[in-house]
Amino acid sequence: MRQAYVDVAGLRIGDKYPVRVMGVINLSSESFYKGTVAVNEDAIRQTITKLDEEGADIIDVGGASSAPKKIYGTQEIPVHEELRRVTNAVDIIVSMTKLPLSIDTMSSQVAEKALDMGVSAINDVSGLKADSNMATLVSDRAVPVILMANCKPYCDSIQASLESLRGSLSIALDAGIDTNKILVDPGVGFGKPPNVDYELLHNLGAFTVLGQPILVGVSRKAFIGSLLNQPDPEDRLMGSIAATSVAVYNGANIIRTHDVKETRVAACIGEAIRQNGKAGWLSQSGDSQ
Repeated sequence: MRQAYVDVAGLRIGDKYPVRVMGVINLSSESFYKGTVAVNEDAIRQTITKLDEEGADIIDVGGASSAPKKIYGTQEIPVHEELRRVTNAVDIIVSMTKLPLSIDTMSSQVAEKALDMGVSAINDVSGLKADSNMATLVSDRAVPVILMANCKPYCDSIQASLESLRGSLSIALDAGIDTNKILVDPGVGFGKPPNVDYELLHNLGAFTVLGQPILVGVSRKAFIGSLLNQPDPEDRLMGSIAATSVAVYNGANIIRTHDVKETRVAACIGEAIRQNGKAGWLSQSGDSQ
């Protein structure tokens, strides 16, 4: 199936375009990985400068952690606090960078404020299912949206993730959201058993049936720590890089990461193998006859 592309403030994602790297800035002290947490102006400025210098294509701004509570003990943050964090930070961020921004939130109130302040896209890990007003907001503002597979308590198979995304796509289309505004995220992590995460990455191509660009986030997640006996996310960089190359090789169009510089290298390798591997094999087969 021919895959669509999505334009985020001039950045084209999907189809035949290069794999993109989405850098993360977390405004939430409760986030599971502290390396990209920025809770004051100096830290925000330092983080944005680093993301810019390391070659991020887009920056994802999060005001409340969505890491699974059962793994990290993540506390739930009220919407008014998430809104305060985002409002305080986005003015600083848009003054510092020309990169497109997305807002990582399940709240239409937070998303609307961020859009008003210059953010270009919405990253909703609930897949439009947490806030009944989110789909209408996306449609009315005609902005790109990332829909993540989100099952309760978690998607326990590829089929479950696909069905969840089909449900989210149905919500989006019913609200009048154009398909050329939608990216999909299979939802690696988020409390799944590690074997399900491995299965998702191995069979990532199954999600091309949805016809939308694919975002994958593997950065420092628990399935890496489980395999390598690394309970501290600080130790999971090498595993994240390995998983990134696999994800790109298997079809990811954009990678969300805490580590932009290293992820760009891993994505470059995965993309080169994806693009040249089959052609090289066919050429060699032809030469041998």
